[in-house]
Amino acid sequence: MNLPNKITILRILLVPLIVIGLIEHQTALVYVLMALCMATDFLDGLIARRTGQHTKLGAFLDPMADKLLLISVFMTLAFMRSIPMWTFIIVFSRDLLIVLGWFVIFLLTGSSHIEPRPLGKATTAVQMATAMVCIIPLPQATQVLLWITVAITAVSAIDYVIIGEKRLGMWN
Repeated sequence: MNLPNKITILRILLVPLIVIGLIEHQTALVYVLMALCMATDFLDGLIARRTGQHTKLGAFLDPMADKLLLISVFMTLAFMRSIPMWTFIIVFSRDLLIVLGWFVIFLLTGSSHIEPRPLGKATTAVQMATAMVCIIPLPQATQVLLWITVAITAVSAIDYVIIGEKRLGMWN
């Protein structure tokens, strides 16, 4: 297993610690672990690009690590009533739609090629920033970022649906 994939797996292994830290109100620890996850998300991609260590496993694990982290954090924040439950539902629904869409495309076309979308990357960045602000918390910034997160998440979901329809030849 190459270094970028090991870094991605580290990010996945940090998720339970982050959730436990949130539940136990260990804000400083959670903040450090979230920052570490964001840094390793950047680092694994950088190493893979610079060293030519792209793998199918990495192309699958990297976005799944982001989804696992963000869904877990938003679900825990909703459970703790730090954010509205409907915010978590929107974040979760988009990611579920992406994963199910990828699965349907794979079943129908045999292609497992995963191509990140610029809007998808922006959505992940906004969701990460929102999660960080919700952990602190900063009430006014939290409300603004929650609405921005909901908006970009919804637009990104629509973008992925359109791209999925095109890949299936349904968009004529």
